[in-house]
Amino acid sequence: MKKNLLTRRTFVKKTSVGAAGFAITAGGISPLFTSINQNSDKLALLGGNPVRSKGSVLGIKWPVIEERDLEMYVDAFKNKMWSEHSNKKDENGVQFQEQYAEFMGVKHCHVTNAGTMALEAAQRAFDIGPGDEVITQTNTFIATAQSTLNLFALPILIDSDPETFMINPDLIEERITPRTRAILPVHIGGAVANMDKILAIAKKHNLAVIEDCCQAHSAEWRNKKVGAVGDIGCFSFQQFKALPAGEGGAVISDNEYLVARAGGYVNNGRDPHGKGRVFPGANLRPTSFQSANMISQLMRHEEQNKIRDKNVAYLEKLLAEIDGISPTKKYDGQTRRAYYAYQLVYDKEHFSGLPKAKFMEALQAEGIPVKNGIDSNVHKDPSVDAYLNLDSFKRIFSQERLDKYRRERHCPVNEHLSEEKGIALYHAVFLGPKKDMEDIVAAVVKIQKNASKLM
Repeated sequence: MKKNLLTRRTFVKKTSVGAAGFAITAGGISPLFTSINQNSDKLALLGGNPVRSKGSVLGIKWPVIEERDLEMYVDAFKNKMWSEHSNKKDENGVQFQEQYAEFMGVKHCHVTNAGTMALEAAQRAFDIGPGDEVITQTNTFIATAQSTLNLFALPILIDSDPETFMINPDLIEERITPRTRAILPVHIGGAVANMDKILAIAKKHNLAVIEDCCQAHSAEWRNKKVGAVGDIGCFSFQQFKALPAGEGGAVISDNEYLVARAGGYVNNGRDPHGKGRVFPGANLRPTSFQSANMISQLMRHEEQNKIRDKNVAYLEKLLAEIDGISPTKKYDGQTRRAYYAYQLVYDKEHFSGLPKAKFMEALQAEGIPVKNGIDSNVHKDPSVDAYLNLDSFKRIFSQERLDKYRRERHCPVNEHLSEEKGIALYHAVFLGPKKDMEDIVAAVVKIQKNASKLM
């Protein structure tokens, strides 16, 4: 259904003159001109004044550091319990585990030193190992695949849903083999994969569901936080995540045994409940400093999410008046999205055929720090072949299986989204004032009017 052309044309004409911001009113969208000069309509990429002055920060600088954070870090240093491995109540890691489990609405949590290691520990909890296969997606950070490859198992990389950028659940069943052990959906960018379909497929084929929530802190599926929807969920607290600690990770579940196995692997085989070294293990523990930072950052996390929710809702109202750029669609079961990269779909036909790369360059010149909306094309990443070429992989998998795996690594939809459609805004953009959302749209409108000049 076409949008109101009169409203849109009036909006484009007025905002392109001043490029100064606008607001939703009872009568629709009307400009709020704060300054007009002779260069305000000229693209910054062509020498005009940018919508955002050079050096200004859209949103806020990330990560947030307050006096409380420093105090907790210094306390962790002074107490001289720098290596936490005893699972005692006074350890920062154990305190964070309890707080994060409560926050996520689950019974059990165990910390790790990184999200990558959370993913590996979760798979080890299901005894996934040499010769096995795990179904996941190509649109994810390489660590998702590496966590499986490091177990000498194959990550089966599924193409994306073109409307949501999530794993396409309709392509999963055709890739299931007798070696398939689990489905590992990634809630990429902070939106949520189609968990209803994924859970139904997993139940039909008796597969585990391991959620990669490393970019989706606080997202919800049918009012239940992701990570608690499947069998086990994995999180990252790397510096750029919405809940940062520099590095760090966690696994969560209501299944005590799964979390104990994952926790045991993280802590040299120690059972988290004091039963000794009863599990296979390695040392994947976070330091007390990381855990102290996790505790401190968690205190402000929900408050930050509410600010993001409000700003995103306002941005979406503004974008609804512009043809050619819109948020990705969400599945009906997604009752709340989280934030890492807020994905948008770009249609160059509404921008005089301007290629996506040039559109992004123009936005950045206007002071809008836009990024690619597709995290990665993992199926094309050379590190995957680095694993397949190892002698150890050749001993485990037949040449016929490895050749078939290589042939099946085609994800044309995700490649198209990466080249032509997907753009994203970093979550810290949504922690600033309301005017920042207006500046984003002012820049888009300015480029749309002048797009032909960039061709």
